[in-house]
Amino acid sequence: MVIIVNGSLGVGKTATSWALAKKFEKSAMLDGDYIGAIFPRDYSDNNWTEYLYETLAYLISFHKQNDIKNFVINYVFETPESLLGLVNRLTDLDNNIKAFYLNCNEKEQKERIIKRNNSQMTWELKRFLELNKILQASALKGDIGFSVDSSKKTVIEVAEEIWRRCI
Repeated sequence: MVIIVNGSLGVGKTATSWALAKKFEKSAMLDGDYIGAIFPRDYSDNNWTEYLYETLAYLISFHKQNDIKNFVINYVFETPESLLGLVNRLTDLDNNIKAFYLNCNEKEQKERIIKRNNSQMTWELKRFLELNKILQASALKGDIGFSVDSSKKTVIEVAEEIWRRCI
């Protein structure tokens, strides 16, 4: 099984993905931001996205050869086409793929980003608003994952909600 967790900054993608990965007997959590951390990066370069997706497919293939059958991927898929690009690439490796779109009220999302207090906080506070608009518009155009509101919920509660939809 492959569970994809999509969403803007501060909605809980990474923490939820870790909690989901632990629910499996054996799994790998693949964070698109870390796997694709190549510097410098041009965010407008579509070749980079293809490179990331090929890398994720390679890692899943490799892990499956070593008896890991379940995967949780988290990343920001800004468009239905972007999510579908990864799903299409992975279907030959696993036909049980479920995608979820985490969202959160903006006040709480901002508080979560501030609480992280990392060196990119100023950029993240601006970027999460931009991403929220992009993702909300994309959700109206097509599939960016089954919507899950993480507002006022713990990571465990969000992971449980996703888990129930997967089993």
